[in-house]
Amino acid sequence: MNRHNLKIIAGIDDATKCPCIGSIFIAGVSADQLTIEKWQKIGVKDSKVITPKKRERLAKIIKETALAFNIRQITPAQMTDLTFNLNDWEMLTCLQILNKLNKVNNINEAYIDNWEVSYKMFVSRFQSLSKRKNDIKNKKIRLNFDNFKYIKFIPEHKADQNYTIVGAASILAKTASDKQYRRYKKIYGDFGSGSPADPQTRRFVWQHRKNPVPIIRTSWLTYKVISQLKNINDDIIIAKNKTKIKIS
Repeated sequence: MNRHNLKIIAGIDDATKCPCIGSIFIAGVSADQLTIEKWQKIGVKDSKVITPKKRERLAKIIKETALAFNIRQITPAQMTDLTFNLNDWEMLTCLQILNKLNKVNNINEAYIDNWEVSYKMFVSRFQSLSKRKNDIKNKKIRLNFDNFKYIKFIPEHKADQNYTIVGAASILAKTASDKQYRRYKKIYGDFGSGSPADPQTRRFVWQHRKNPVPIIRTSWLTYKVISQLKNINDDIIIAKNKTKIKIS
């Protein structure tokens, strides 16, 4: 098969969207069909079903063999910036990534793990943001929506499970997030998994409720609820966790 006749395909996925600590990472990767087939054979798939050690190994291979890749983050500070809501930020970051990939090789198709409730909502958000050029420019985001007119967008739920190219993107996003967590724990101490359901994470958030460190997503409900507590032991999840421990 002649490589020159192969479609150039991009995959985009996010990681760490639910936790209340750190950034949401979004990664994009582009490759031709032959490369994607090779990735599938070596086990590239949704990062959630791969061990951390294997993710690191696969991430290295993906970066070395992809036509291009780009990893960006939505920081806690951006999440509190009400110029755009979180889904807007996700779309803008996705488009910035796709723009970078498209500059290396013209992308024919872009498979995206759809964060919207439907395909219709994805298209609607794209169209809405394309009309907000001044807001985008004021945030120093460089985007020309005309650059995307020749790309076929394929946003689907569970795309990271169904398409190897999106699985590759999920691996890059998750390994980048894991790296940030390791660095943050050296700086701020062990905050647990970062999940809102983790008692250790909730204690960390409570301990910094008055002067939250920049890694805490203060726009999240987790912080808003916990910061109002006078005693962290009054927290529902921590109370439930203690009950479980006593029963066992």
